[in-house]
Amino acid sequence: MRVATVQRGSGRQSSKAMQWRTARDDGQSLMEFAFLLPVLLLLAVGVVELGRAAAFTIAVNNAATAGAEWGSQNEANAQNFSLMETKAMDDANSFINFGKNWTATATNGCVCDDGTGVSCNPVTGWTACSLIACTGTVVECVQVTTQGTWNSFLNFPGVPQSYQANGQAVMRVQR
Repeated sequence: MRVATVQRGSGRQSSKAMQWRTARDDGQSLMEFAFLLPVLLLLAVGVVELGRAAAFTIAVNNAATAGAEWGSQNEANAQNFSLMETKAMDDANSFINFGKNWTATATNGCVCDDGTGVSCNPVTGWTACSLIACTGTVVECVQVTTQGTWNSFLNFPGVPQSYQANGQAVMRVQR
C-alpha cells in the first residue's frame, strides 16, 4: 500500500497555524516591552538629568567669561567689580534661571611687563594697580569667578543629589 503525501505550495504552513503563532508572539512582545519600559524610562530620565547638569556647568563657565569680557573693555569697567558680577549673573540667568544658588566674584590686578611678555595668570601674583612700580608696561587684568549649585530633579542611588560647578575667566584689560 502506498501513502500519498501532499505538499502545499512552497512548504508554507496553513493560515490557521500562522494566525496562532502571530497571536502568541504578540503577547510575548508585549510582555518584553512591559519589562523593559521602566529600564528605558530610567535611562531616558538619566540622560535628561545629565544634559541639565552639563548645560548648568556650561552656563556657569560662560557667565564668568561674560563678566570678564565686560570688565576687560576699558580701565573704568575693570574697576567696577559689582557691575562685572552683575553682568555675569545676567548672562547666566538669561540662559538658565538659577535663582539664588550661585555667586559671582570679580577682582582685578596689575603685573609689570618688562618687555619679555607677561600673562594675566593670577598665580604669578597680581599687585594692586595703584601700588605697582614698574619700569616697563603696566598690564591690568580682570578675573571673574562663578560658583553654582545644581540640584537634580530625582535622587538616583549612588549619584549625588547636587553638585557645585565652578567657572573662572581671566582677561587682559584693553588700553
